[in-house]
Amino acid sequence: MSSRYKNIVTAVLLITLLFTPFLRYTELNAAGIIPLNELREVEELLYGITADAPIIERVKKVENTVYNQEQSGSIVERTEKITSDVLRSSKDNPSLLFLLNTVEWSITGELGVGNLIERINNLEQKVIGDNSEGSLKERIEKLYTISIKGAEMPINKVKSEKNQLIRVELLESITSETASRGEKIPYRVLEDIKVENTLIIPKGSKGELEVTEIEEAGKMGRDGDLKIGFPKLQTIDGTPIRVAIREEAQEENESQKLAIGASILGTALLGLPGVVAGFFVEGKEKEIPAGSNLFIQITESKELNGILIE
Repeated sequence: MSSRYKNIVTAVLLITLLFTPFLRYTELNAAGIIPLNELREVEELLYGITADAPIIERVKKVENTVYNQEQSGSIVERTEKITSDVLRSSKDNPSLLFLLNTVEWSITGELGVGNLIERINNLEQKVIGDNSEGSLKERIEKLYTISIKGAEMPINKVKSEKNQLIRVELLESITSETASRGEKIPYRVLEDIKVENTLIIPKGSKGELEVTEIEEAGKMGRDGDLKIGFPKLQTIDGTPIRVAIREEAQEENESQKLAIGASILGTALLGLPGVVAGFFVEGKEKEIPAGSNLFIQITESKELNGILIE
């Protein structure tokens, strides 16, 4: 073996040894060992924002909100416990989000606005007349105990129906003049969505559409062009489900002359997940105002936990 070749092999080995710990860490992180995406989801649910702080400080803050004390175990175990208790449901163990959604819907007929803490405060005012002390977990469980009849939560597992229509209302306006790519526009569901006698998406559920492509109207009559997509919508138990505007929703929008309909030269890009519809207006910008209604539809058959309604 030549001296030059030995030097090359030695250099490669040294680089491998130096970077192996980093590679292992990135592989573990990519595999989801520390569930950072779920932690962010819990933070946004609780506070409306994601904290800009070290992970351990973020975990401590959420633990003090949910349990009123810090938990034991590794940061991975503690984060997994948080996400399991707040987000993940089963027939025998509903999540805190599922409990709150059910209580709120049973009392008011729809899901409220604001982050989860704001919603709990509003519910306690309606039910008890004052805000309770204690952990978020204790407060939600107390609300459930005093507001829902029966010893067990009436959970029923069903499959979503593909192409089931959902009527929604835009909470902010959309315009091809000021919109930016990646911008999120919130909307709310206007009617309860059920599968037979099981509620899967309550009235008031919030979702977002996303601007996927934007082109302003230009000179010489160039049309304003705005394309939107729909990230997943959460069901009552917190499970995300895919929605879009496909043929059935587009036909309903056109027949009722809603925001995406015959009054706008809209074209649905069928069969392309994520990219849903384009809006074209001859030679000028187009604005779809806040409060506009439109239909979207469920695009997958998926097992969900819902509330049995007799």
